[in-house]
Amino acid sequence: MRAVRGNVPCGFWRLRSRFGALSLSPVIRFRTLGILGRRATALAAALLPLPALATDAETEKAFIMGLPKAELHVHLEGTMEPELYLAIAQRNGIFTPYATGEDVRDRLRAAHDLPSFIVIYEELIGAAQTAQDFHDIALAYFRKAHSQGVVYAEVYFDPQLHLERGVPLETLYAGLAAAQRDAREELGLEAHYILSFLRDRSAADAAHVLEASRPWIGDLVIGVGLDNPEVKDFPAKFEEVFERAGALGLHRTSHCDVDQADTIANHWGVIEKLKVERIDHGLNVPDDPALVAAVRARGIGLTGAPTLFYTEIPGRMAYRAGRIRQLLDLGLLVSVNSDDPGMKRSLYVGDLMERVQEETGMSRDDIVRLARNSFAIAWIDEAERAAYLGRIDRYLADREPT
Repeated sequence: MRAVRGNVPCGFWRLRSRFGALSLSPVIRFRTLGILGRRATALAAALLPLPALATDAETEKAFIMGLPKAELHVHLEGTMEPELYLAIAQRNGIFTPYATGEDVRDRLRAAHDLPSFIVIYEELIGAAQTAQDFHDIALAYFRKAHSQGVVYAEVYFDPQLHLERGVPLETLYAGLAAAQRDAREELGLEAHYILSFLRDRSAADAAHVLEASRPWIGDLVIGVGLDNPEVKDFPAKFEEVFERAGALGLHRTSHCDVDQADTIANHWGVIEKLKVERIDHGLNVPDDPALVAAVRARGIGLTGAPTLFYTEIPGRMAYRAGRIRQLLDLGLLVSVNSDDPGMKRSLYVGDLMERVQEETGMSRDDIVRLARNSFAIAWIDEAERAAYLGRIDRYLADREPT
């Protein structure tokens, strides 16, 4: 296209063709004769203001959300959003005192620590009764996680809580299997499940659930874990159960929640007695230099969860994000996970990686290390691991300046 004669600078149209519409601050005077039709339209468009450029924060958020990652510490039941809870309760004819999702969030604002959260958690999951319910909860999570870059997930679930309400294992596993299938077909997301035992229930009950779940061990259930309140005989009382799980070919992990009583001893216990491959949370590891050395030497993964209750707890994010940064700087295999996103401000793994970066000043390279760690400690074979890490490499290569 020839440049318009007059006071429009030479090369204007070449610049516009390459970079888009330019905004010129001086008043441009040009001949009116001959500036008709398409030329007039093109010049008018060139003088329109430019759209606002993306801020650094927006650019980093987009990068984090698109970065391929694995989620390894998330509770199926805790992914249930308030609106989904209400829909399931209504479908099952269950009375609930909450009319709106905001009413449910008001209830969740009563949670301020682990015990108070568990009370509400167990109340809300009582709505889930059918295979369709468990399918819908799981698939809703998979869709949301996938939208934030999750391509692989290992999801905790609590069969004891459902068995105690009269829900058969067959019903639970049917829903989980259907959601796993739909996640693969609809999203291309690979998912497996971690059978979790409740620490405040008996080891005998855990052993019974483990044996009853044997038909689903394999592609569906690939590991066992421990959650719920830490009790005085944890972790020793589960030693035999975990030994049996290992004999059945299952991977092993356990929660060691943040700043709990006897937490350092519990960390050592799950390593030495339960032979875990990962520790969920694990944010107190830096409190014991010998524990740091043991975790590093054994390649134990740490699935940090910098989550927020609906009730504001001053310093919670700063502390948890800071601990994740510290673990990363120590060269440990730490990752970021969402834990119970549906019941904790709807903050999923991408949201939380963004919060950690903002809180600690992590570089983009640090964020990539967290994503790589998530695959390094996932329970997958080496060929799968290489393929997932290759996806990160391609994602980064596509964003390199040309």
